[in-house]
Amino acid sequence: MKKVLSVTLFILFTAGLGATAQEKNVEDQTLSWWCYFGTYRLTDKWSVWTELQLRRADFVSEWQQVLPRVGLNYHLNDNVILTAGYAYLWTYPYGEQPIPLAEGEERYEHRPWQQVTLLHASGKVNFQHRFRLEQRFLQNWSAPDASTGLRTITDGFEFQNRMRYRFLLNIPLTRDEKGVQQWFATVYDEIFINFGDNIGFNLFDQNRLGATLGYQFTRSFNAQIGYMNQAIQKANGRDLENNHALTVFAFFNVDLRNKEK
Repeated sequence: MKKVLSVTLFILFTAGLGATAQEKNVEDQTLSWWCYFGTYRLTDKWSVWTELQLRRADFVSEWQQVLPRVGLNYHLNDNVILTAGYAYLWTYPYGEQPIPLAEGEERYEHRPWQQVTLLHASGKVNFQHRFRLEQRFLQNWSAPDASTGLRTITDGFEFQNRMRYRFLLNIPLTRDEKGVQQWFATVYDEIFINFGDNIGFNLFDQNRLGATLGYQFTRSFNAQIGYMNQAIQKANGRDLENNHALTVFAFFNVDLRNKEK
């Protein structure tokens, strides 16, 4: 089963890259993503996921996106986590291929999501497989203005479906005198696939390939800094962003269980 899944994902990924590689409108850009992630363990079975991502474009000079996200985790066992949640996003026109919004406009999105996370280890290396479904409710916008080609936000929402798969490796580099991980590295790749009747020319939506160097300050807190390449295919199927991003992550994993019971 694992081999079939791996082959399927590889075919989807390479097919998407092959389609976009033929396009001419590729823009190289720089981003920086400043992100907080928090997991708060309530019981042996339940925990709460919280997240805030501040995404900047032209490295740090303009907004790309703001993304707060929450979720409720059910720990089926030590290796399987089921999650359902909600995200609210606002996206700004940015870069060389901005969304065609009039000045001062942003596009908002409501996004329910569900995921399954599978964890396992081999030797010192920890593996994570994350499968996510997203239901995207994006604000409607007007037809392009005849003179400027720009749009304005209107009432109602456009609905889209998207699925994502992320594969992540966590590699311990050093440990303290108690054997607790200190310095570590992560390597990850995540592919995004749109699906549904209203998807036009971007079945392949995007891919994120990255690596970080992290330090475990306490059992509850670690920080990571790294690089991510984000390839985004636009809805017209012709334009592609090739984004080079600095990533700065802070992770809090807080155990609120009553250990005296």
